[in-house]
Amino acid sequence: MPQSLQAIDSKIAELKEKKKDLEKRQAQHLLKYLSSEIGDKFTPQLAACIVQDSWSCSPKDQKEKWLQAATIFQFTKPRNTKCIDQKAQPVAKSV
Repeated sequence: MPQSLQAIDSKIAELKEKKKDLEKRQAQHLLKYLSSEIGDKFTPQLAACIVQDSWSCSPKDQKEKWLQAATIFQFTKPRNTKCIDQKAQPVAKSV
């Protein structure tokens, strides 16, 4: 059954909206996590400065370690699976 171009465009728009929503939720989780790690003096600008300085002053091998470690860190739970052991992966802390 052929789909119309309008139906495909509608689906694309829906998926773009879902992507935007997911990115927003991930950013919120990241800010909560950074806030809990930094503490009372947390500001988004401070967190950005820390990341920028850490990244720019680190050697290539450290950056590669961070990139490898980042693949195991998830802010969102997979949809159809339940996390049995929550200590297995780091998760963002609630504020």
